[in-house]
This record gives sequence, structure tokens and C-alpha cells, in this order.
Amino acid sequence: MIQFKCSISNLTLLRNFSAVLFLLSATVNAQGIKLTTLQQDYRKQQSQHNGNLHLAIITDTLELPFFDNFTATQGYPSLKRWTDNEAWVNNNFPVGQPDYNVATLDHLDFEGKPYGNTLNKNLFVYADSLTTQPMNLQFYKTGPVSTKNYSVSDSLYLSFFYQTQGLGDIPETEDSLILFFKNNSGKWNRVWWTTGRKMPKFEQVLIPVLSVEYLHPVFQFRWVNYTKSSGNLNHWHIDYVRFDKNRSAKDTGIRDVAIRLCSPGLLKNFRTMPYSHFLSDPTGQTWGSHGVTVRNLNAAATVQTRFQLEVKNRFNNLILLRPFAQSSRNILPGDSTETFGPLVMDTLSGQQPELRLTYKIAPQSDDITPDNYNSEGNNNEYSYTQHFTPWYAWDDGSAEGGIGLNYEFLPDIKGQFAMKMNVVKDDSLRGLAIYFNRSLADVSFRKFNIRIWKEISPIGATDNKDKLIYEFPVGTPRYTDSINHFSYIYFDSVLFLTQGTYYIGWVQYQNYILNVGYDNNYRYQRQNARNPNLYFNLLGQWENTDASVMGTPMIRPMFGSAAQYSFSVKKQSFQTMSVYPNPATNRIFWKNPQQVEALAIYNQAGKLVIYCPEPENGLDIETLPAGVYQLKFRMWDGSQAISKMIKQ
Repeated sequence: MIQFKCSISNLTLLRNFSAVLFLLSATVNAQGIKLTTLQQDYRKQQSQHNGNLHLAIITDTLELPFFDNFTATQGYPSLKRWTDNEAWVNNNFPVGQPDYNVATLDHLDFEGKPYGNTLNKNLFVYADSLTTQPMNLQFYKTGPVSTKNYSVSDSLYLSFFYQTQGLGDIPETEDSLILFFKNNSGKWNRVWWTTGRKMPKFEQVLIPVLSVEYLHPVFQFRWVNYTKSSGNLNHWHIDYVRFDKNRSAKDTGIRDVAIRLCSPGLLKNFRTMPYSHFLSDPTGQTWGSHGVTVRNLNAAATVQTRFQLEVKNRFNNLILLRPFAQSSRNILPGDSTETFGPLVMDTLSGQQPELRLTYKIAPQSDDITPDNYNSEGNNNEYSYTQHFTPWYAWDDGSAEGGIGLNYEFLPDIKGQFAMKMNVVKDDSLRGLAIYFNRSLADVSFRKFNIRIWKEISPIGATDNKDKLIYEFPVGTPRYTDSINHFSYIYFDSVLFLTQGTYYIGWVQYQNYILNVGYDNNYRYQRQNARNPNLYFNLLGQWENTDASVMGTPMIRPMFGSAAQYSFSVKKQSFQTMSVYPNPATNRIFWKNPQQVEALAIYNQAGKLVIYCPEPENGLDIETLPAGVYQLKFRMWDGSQAISKMIKQ
């Protein structure tokens, strides 16, 4: 059975991709090419390769060269390059990516649901697509007013990197990643494909344009993954896409120095925690260093590179600058890490302060490939925000998998799961936030109870010495809204916990996999080793999880006052957010941008057209069609605000 293929002792990891993709509609004039009906607002086009409907948003006609390394956006592909919103742009799933961010494909649609709401391991379908905007392969400019028609002899090549699994799930040999070219009659032709297999490293592929049928004014290419209807499994990652003339099958070289990833936060034991708890032990809760991993993609060149760090507070005030002039060294081909010293965080203001870190590099040579291809993004700059929240969180909010009790052939007996936590300061525990994944099996009707222990019995002990201090019947798992996947479960009474060690988890009495979100980027003490804080009990005694369970369940204990969780009130009252300019044409702004956790924009039909996590310094709305829109802001303190905007 697929759900047991990653079985870890009696603890199952269901590696999956639980994400929701959002849609941005747009109408932009084409440059030199008339798109007729393709210029209309939204258009559903029939995909001839699979018979499924894919929502295509045509914004413009592109000219070569074409390039995307997915650093310009987060969550969904840029509409300046792509027409659909089914791939997920992220830096959480890949391993060893050329630079930060990839496009991940799986069997979940743009709403995070299995295609057709069907889970059937025996049913194969064409799932996620990644489709370019139309591009002009009919002619190119040779001067201010002169043009020349493309020909096959122009040696047009498409290249890209791809990887299976990463930190997700390995596609099986029956699964495929397929590349299609759209010809001059509108037909999608398969030009390349590969089957599922384990790929520890990204591989580069080069595909030539060998037929005149592709040399037309609205050419497109598209990747599609052909997969079992298994939901959050079978992951493909695509990166560093290049398309231009005058290339060859040997044109694999890249002259680029890029940031690939940064340290997983500034806190030693958590991704985020209550600030008042942090102040009880700032030294013990802070890492001694942080930094970025930089990749020199040049195969043979050593590149002198300068580094810079900017740190701003939630009011956007610069509080620390380590300029380029203070850090410069030679970077060999491959990966290199630049580290910076600890930051002072015990003098910040407010209950939920934050620090915005921006890492920058300035290679002094051999950094021209993205510029030569007119890159939209910038892989020489990477930003990260360190938040403080009313809850403890070990996870980063991204579920690379699911975790649950694997009964295998056991009958319906009591099963328990526990996660150790250290409470830094005396405080009131009000509930747990839990991320429930949509998995191979529907468990939305299954019942379980949350449990809080002061102590659990020693590993292997058969006599019960558990010290259970609280149990709360949840009812059933709840899949929440698209902006925040966590389900907030509030206890029927406040539980006061003194400083010390506790265990949080659940008990179930039936044979099923609860499938709580699993963050596979987490590593205890930043070591690639078993997470020592996880335990399960299926046979009357507690056991450690297997050595391969290195990540963390996405369970967050929520502390503090009730006012900090105002978003839990069912009849939420919304404040009004001032948006300017209004009416707007290109870009909008609002008050206190550093306090906004997420922004969702809806059209007059109530359809979500933009979702932007952590919007800062305004939002580009140039590609939105003219009309009236509703804006919903979610703040980091849990409150919400609304506004109306007129797009001219």
C-alpha cells in the first residue's frame, strides 16, 4: 500500500505537498503580436494532451531570450512568464537546487485538493502543469525597425534543471514528467519525457527546436506530470529554465554566482516563540551565528564575491548594516557558506517584534547569465523575517510530508503520539494549532483526543508511569482555509504550565493515519540526525521514532492572553485598512506594512485573484484588469482588516 511505503517502525511518514496555489487574472496588451481572444480576462483552454481543463491567464507575448529561475515570486509562478498557477514556487522541497526557489509539481490542484477530488492509486491522470506565456518564434528584431524570421538553423534550444523527490516523495517508475511544445496548429506535441526515479542531484536537460511547425507567433511550452491519483505525493522540481537562439547541445555552461538558501532562523530551539518567553533566556535561545549558502555555478572559475547583511525592524528602520566593503573572498565552484555573528534581539519593542534580514552578494565577475537572459528575479539577494508569535513553533509552516501512527496489521487499539517541549517561562496554555494534511485516505470523520503530559514512561517500560495532566476531545481533523492551513484548537479551560518539560500529542483508538503535517526542513540542533523529541506508543510502551525521522510534526502550543488570539472569534469584526493610491494603476501601499502577515485580493465575483504572503513595500497590481476589488489583510497579531480598491 502506498501509504506504508515510507513506513518508519510504527510511525508513518506520508511525504506530501500540502499547498494552495492562487490565481492572478490579467489583461495586458501584446507587444507586436495580436492575440485576439487570448487577450481577454480569463480563458479556459482545452489541453489537447490530456483532455483536462487548465486555467490559462494570457498577459503578454514574450520575446527571446526566455529565462526563469523562480526567484521573482513565491507561492506561484510569475504571470510575466507563465499562464497557469498549478506549480508551487518554493525553497522548501528541493535539495541542492541551482539557486533559491524551484517550481514543484505534484497531484494537487491550485486549491490544494487532489485533481477531481479523487484519490485512487490505480488511476493515472495528467496533474500539475507549468505553461509559458505565448512567445514570438516567428521573427526577431535585427535593428530598430528591421526584423528577420526565425529558422531551424538558428539553433533554438530550451534547457532546464529538474529533480525528483528532494525533501518530498519519489515519483515511481509509472509516473512521468513530460515536456510539450505547441505547434502552429495549436496542437501540443510531446518532445521529451522521463519516468520517476530517485535523483539526489538536479540534472540539466537541453531540448532543440527541430521543426518549423514551432516557429510561429504564439509558441508555448509546457511541463505536465503524469501520475497516480495519490494526492500529496510524487514530486518533481524544475529550475533554471533558459530558452534562446544560437545555442547547442553542449551549451550547458552557466556563469552565475547565486544565493541558494539561508540559515533556518535565528532561534536555537524554535522557528518562533513568544517574545516574553525569549526574554527569559535570550542567550540560551539564540544561535551563535547565521548566514547563507552561495553556489558558484561556474564549472571552473573562482569568483571574488562580496557579502552584505541588512537588518531592519518591523518599522522598516535599519538597525544593522554589514556592508560589502567589510566582507570579500574568492568563491570556488560549488557551494560556499558565509556566516554572520549573532544578533541582539532582547531590546526589541512590542509583544511580537520581528527582524527582517536581507543577505546580498556582489560577485565581481562571471555573474552574467541571468542578465544575458533578461532575468526577472535576482538570485543575488535573499530576505528572511524572524518573527515572534504567541505560540511555539518548531516548523517553518511548510509541510513536506505527513506523519501519523502506522498500525500496519494491528487491530483497533489505543495509539499515542507525544512530542517533547520545553516551556521557557511560566504561562497559560490555551490550545494547539495543528496542520492537518489531505492524504491518501480521508480521515476527516475520525475522532481523536489531544493529550498533555508532564511526564511519559521511560522508553520500553511496560508499567504505566505517564503523568497525564490534560485531555481534550477534538472530534475530527479540520482542514482550514487557504491562507492559513493550521487548525486552531482551543481548550475548554486555560492550562497553566510552569517552566519545564512537557509532552504534547494525541491518543486515538482506531486504526488510521491521522496525517499531521511534517516539516522535513527541520533538524534538531541543525544536525542530520533523528529528532529525539518524538515518541509513539502502540504496544503498551513508549518508543523512539526511527533514525530517519529527522523533521518535526506541525503542532504549535499557543500561550498568552486571549486577546492575542482574537482571530478565533467566529463572528470576527474587521477593522478598515487605508489603501493608497485609490484608484490605483500600477502599485498600492498601506499603513504599517511590517504588521501584515498575508494579503488576499478578491474580484467582484468573489474569486481570489491574488494571494501574497508577507507583503512588504506595497504590491504590484499592474496586470490586474480594471475593476473593483476587495482586499483582506491578516495581521501577525491575528487581527484582520479589509479594504476596497478601484483598479484603473
